[in-house]
Amino acid sequence: MHSTPDPYFLTPRGTVPNQAAELDQATVARLNGVLLSTALKADTTMGIYPVDRTLAARIEDDVPGYGVSLAAQRVFLDKALEFMAKDRGIDQFVILRAGLPIGPKKTEKEEREEEEETEHTLIQAHLPSATTLLVARETVPCAHQTLVLERQEQQRAATVLAPVHDVHGPLHALHGPENWSLDLGKPVGLTMIGDPSHWPGDVTDLIRAYHHELPDGSVIAVSAFGTATPGTPAAAALDHLARHLVNTPEPTLTPRSRPEIAAWFDGWQLEDPGVAPVSRWAEPPPEDLRGSELPVWCAIATRAAS
Repeated sequence: MHSTPDPYFLTPRGTVPNQAAELDQATVARLNGVLLSTALKADTTMGIYPVDRTLAARIEDDVPGYGVSLAAQRVFLDKALEFMAKDRGIDQFVILRAGLPIGPKKTEKEEREEEEETEHTLIQAHLPSATTLLVARETVPCAHQTLVLERQEQQRAATVLAPVHDVHGPLHALHGPENWSLDLGKPVGLTMIGDPSHWPGDVTDLIRAYHHELPDGSVIAVSAFGTATPGTPAAAALDHLARHLVNTPEPTLTPRSRPEIAAWFDGWQLEDPGVAPVSRWAEPPPEDLRGSELPVWCAIATRAAS
């Protein structure tokens, strides 16, 4: 077993779950649930409050590229999970900042499907027998994830409420009514989609703490908003988004440069095509997109044998 620095030494301000703050204002997870559902043509209502829809509508008006970027990152997540399961043979997964269950989705005939989509069901499309730990930063998404897993009678999936800097807890705890835990003697697939964008300051120590904790052969997939040249439409869009997110419990938006993200994976094998734009993984934004495409970097890295 590897050791890591005390995770609470890594704690930045504004990133510890706070139920009172969640209920008093819109949150990032619920905003993303609204906007991602719109982009995916899903009918998501669970865990979404009027305050979330109000702020989401303002963001959609001012920063229409945000919802598009969320959908593109969902495609990247799905492709990363497929790579982990099929190319690397991984069968246990940790999803950091797991979001609200999405859906049910509408078919072409506007008929509802029976089940909501979670990150666990995304994995099951590639590996039905997968073990998945959904790590939620917020209490409302965590509660709804638990309800969906129970309703779907999922046996090897569980939820845990934890901030992303709690490196030890989710990886080592017992989960679910069956009291199972991750097997850290074999590779783990871990995803951190969007989270580095909400971590103020340098995120290197946090990323490397996860690197150090995971066994050889493990794979990490990361996405984060990228920096933009001052004065460009993309920079203006990021500024508008940052002003809206001030009204959430996570008021900091921290875009990351490509060299910064590449430096997180020193000693790991960056998978092709390295640190690449999300458009490399997903379809380009629609031609009729109002406003600018937001810059997003994505990367997949494998821990080489020690």
